[in-house]
Amino acid sequence: MATQTPEKYYRFEGIDFIPESRLLRWHNNQKTLLTDDESRFLASLCHLAGEVVSTESIYRYTFIYPNAFEESCDHHYDLNILLLSLSKKLLHNGKMAIPIYIIPHYGFRVSLPNTTSVRNEMRPLKTPLSWPDMIKEKSKNALPQAVKLNYTVIIAVVIITFTLLTGCWIMTTK
Repeated sequence: MATQTPEKYYRFEGIDFIPESRLLRWHNNQKTLLTDDESRFLASLCHLAGEVVSTESIYRYTFIYPNAFEESCDHHYDLNILLLSLSKKLLHNGKMAIPIYIIPHYGFRVSLPNTTSVRNEMRPLKTPLSWPDMIKEKSKNALPQAVKLNYTVIIAVVIITFTLLTGCWIMTTK
């Protein structure tokens, strides 16, 4: 039995960007992990790919909308520093894997990805044991469980007995 989890990704030439995993997956099977902020910024740019987006719009779209997992949303983000760190991670063989174009005095633009899709990943679950295998498992684990149970009972009986004997001795010596 397996579960399917849809995972949105953007495929560019030589690289896949998976926002939910904060992952850049290169086509040579290398992986690069992004920070939360880098991933949110790149996901916003990829979502609005093909459009020239103003700096204010991308900032609002990426960071102002409330995040249910953050206690407060009064953070200050510097898009220039974020773009610089993201560019370093996107650089491959002297070329940007996902080119982010800076439009002077306006904003940003990312080219359209080759593919924007939702991929269903199959994750195998534990297969249920057959009836004979279950019985074998239980019989293997029965002795250690019995020893643990008996050990616990013996300790409890010893403590209770010691307490009663101590109490009786105190009562008789007075």
